[in-house]
Amino acid sequence: MVGFITIYSGVSTPINVKYEIDAKRRVVKVLPEREEDLYFIYLLIDRGDVVRGWTVREYKPDGLKEGERVKMYLAVKAETLEYHKFRGSLRVRGPVVEVQEGIEGVKGRRHTFDIVPGREVEIEKTGDLPLDAVVEVLNMAKAALPRVMLVSMDDEEAAFAYVTVLGVEVLHVLRNVRKEDNLLDEFIASVRKVVEELRQRYRPDKVVLAGPGMIIDHAGRHIQGEKSPQSSGGLAGVYEFMRQGLYEALKNEMGVEAYQKFLHRLATDRDAVAIGPEEVDAAASVGRIEALLVLDVYIKESPERAWRLISQVYKTRGRVYIIREDTEIGAGLRAMGNVAALLRW
Repeated sequence: MVGFITIYSGVSTPINVKYEIDAKRRVVKVLPEREEDLYFIYLLIDRGDVVRGWTVREYKPDGLKEGERVKMYLAVKAETLEYHKFRGSLRVRGPVVEVQEGIEGVKGRRHTFDIVPGREVEIEKTGDLPLDAVVEVLNMAKAALPRVMLVSMDDEEAAFAYVTVLGVEVLHVLRNVRKEDNLLDEFIASVRKVVEELRQRYRPDKVVLAGPGMIIDHAGRHIQGEKSPQSSGGLAGVYEFMRQGLYEALKNEMGVEAYQKFLHRLATDRDAVAIGPEEVDAAASVGRIEALLVLDVYIKESPERAWRLISQVYKTRGRVYIIREDTEIGAGLRAMGNVAALLRW
């Protein structure tokens, strides 16, 4: 099974996340293109899975006094995972279970396997969980909407944030200590310098200027980007932007709208929702789930139960939202037992 997921990035050329699944061998080959893709790969790898690919490690052949860093193809049995959202880092740690021919003394030793964009990795699912959920999670990558470098500014402050389907990270805040009208251009020049530095580092699909109309119109003469007029700028403007405008599409993909609908039903018709693993599992077993909200750490803490639940929901054409723990929704979901659902009837 081969899939090509087209992600419209807001630029002229679509991005393709490529994956291939060998159902007989229970092997998933995937090529992450963007840092956001690492999150979905992180979700797929469970303890005991085997991860294969090219890596670099210290190697000392017999007869040599000192070792050297050598590129080699090997496989690690996953014991622990370390994922950092905005750092674009995913590491798998465990013992080496396979190594390419000609490399001695490495098998059985521990290794840290770095998964990075642009390098294909192979994941062998060692359990007996259904692979249909794996396909659906890979398809979630298509929700990776344009990566936005947000510049929220007024005449007093400029806040710079990185907005992706994974959330919003405030990167830097720049304050204008000299607010005279004739010095606004100097402040904008400082803002432009920061924008160019962050653009080189993060390579966003687009830059958006948000803030009072007169300010961003003036800044737009010096900083290239789309304009999103709003009442406030600076750090307050970042939160205003999150509540409206371009962020609406992101809110839908991140499950914000589904969660709000869940809270409304919870307050008006308790029988129309399920809360916690027991209620949600029971509803899934009879095909009642319209939308499932599942915390990402639940997948890591109880993988067998979580993956079977996700698979059941997909089979009955329900929608699945995987919610990050480090979000406002995640905190609410954690308090409800990690999973909740909107019911059909």
